[in-house]
Amino acid sequence: MGRVEVAANAKTTISLPQPVPSHRDMMRGNVTVKEPCVLLENPSGDHFVEELRHMVMGNHVLSESQKLPGQYLAIDCEMVGVGPQGSESALARVSIVNYHGHIILDTFVQPREPVTDYRTWISGVRAQDLITGRDFADVGKEVAELLEGKVLVGHAIENDLKALMLAHPGPLTRDTQAYKGLREKLNNKRPGLAKASQQLLGIQIQTGAHSSVIDARVTMAIYRLFKKEWEKSVWHLTEAYRNKHKGAQPEAAPAEEEGSAEENSTSAPELFPSSSSHTNPKTNGQRTGKKKSKQQEFPGGGRKGISSGLSVIVRRGGKRVGGTGRGDGSRRMDRDRGAEAGRTSSGGRGGNWWESA
Repeated sequence: MGRVEVAANAKTTISLPQPVPSHRDMMRGNVTVKEPCVLLENPSGDHFVEELRHMVMGNHVLSESQKLPGQYLAIDCEMVGVGPQGSESALARVSIVNYHGHIILDTFVQPREPVTDYRTWISGVRAQDLITGRDFADVGKEVAELLEGKVLVGHAIENDLKALMLAHPGPLTRDTQAYKGLREKLNNKRPGLAKASQQLLGIQIQTGAHSSVIDARVTMAIYRLFKKEWEKSVWHLTEAYRNKHKGAQPEAAPAEEEGSAEENSTSAPELFPSSSSHTNPKTNGQRTGKKKSKQQEFPGGGRKGISSGLSVIVRRGGKRVGGTGRGDGSRRMDRDRGAEAGRTSSGGRGGNWWESA
C-alpha cells in the first residue's frame, strides 16, 4: 500500500506521478501503486473544514476514546474484475473508519472467483495484495458485527453493501451521494466523490488509483459537513427504529473532554427534542418560574368535563347541569365533534459505476 508524501510547507500534499504501465500489466496487477492525494487551498477558509482536511490526510492526533468505533462508521470498498474480461465485480479490499477518521478495519479480501482484471489503475489492488487476503466469509462476518446498530455512512453505498453481500437498515444508513443537500450544493443529481471532495474540502482524490481508506475518510468528512441538518431531517425515523429494535441503541457517550461527545450524542437536535424528555426546548430544561399545576385524575380516566365513554359531565360554576349532563354545553361538544370529524375526513393521512463513484 502506498504512502502520502507531505510537502514542507504543509499546505500541499502530493503523491508523485507514476509511470504508465502496460495494459497487460494492469490487467495482471503487476504495477507499483501509490495513493495519490493533493491538498489544495481550503475552499471556505473555515476552521471546521480545515479540521476535516487534516482528518482525511490522517495527520492529526487522536485520544484513545476517539479511536473507538463509536456510533458512526464510514465504509468504502475496492473491487476487482472476475468473469469474462473482468466484466463482473468482486470485493478485493474493504476499509472502515470511525467518526474521527481512525481506521477500524482495512483488509484485502480473496475473491471467491479467479481474478481476470485487477483494475489496478482504479482499485489500487495488485496481485500480491490478494495472496495474503482474508477469506470473504470471515471478512463479511466481521464487518456485519462492526456495523450492528451503527449509523453507516457511504458514497453510493449500495455498491459496497452488494459487494459484501450485506444489508443495513435504512434508518441507520447515510448515503452522501443520495443526500439532497449535497446534490443541491454541487448542482448534480449523482455527485461523484472526487468532485465533492475537491469543491467542499479542497482535496483532490482519485487522480490515480483509489484508496478505500482515503475515500472512506472523505465520505465521513462530507457527512460531518451536513450532519446537523441531515440528522434533523431523519432523527424521528432513526429513533423510531432504535426504539423498535432495542439492540440497536447507541453506545453511551465518553467524557466530553475526550472530544467524542458530539460523535456519540444520541439526543435530538435542538429543534427535535426527545420524545422521552419533558423539558421545554426554548429554555433548555431550565425552570420558567411558572409552576405547572398537577393534572387531576378522575375515576375511569379522562378529564373533567370530557366524556370517558360512560356519561357526559358538564359543570357550570361547580354545579352539574341537568340530570343526564346534557345542558348548554352538550351542543358545543356536539359541534366540536362535528368539526373534528370534518377535519379527519378531509385531511387524513416517505460508463462503469466503479469509475464514477
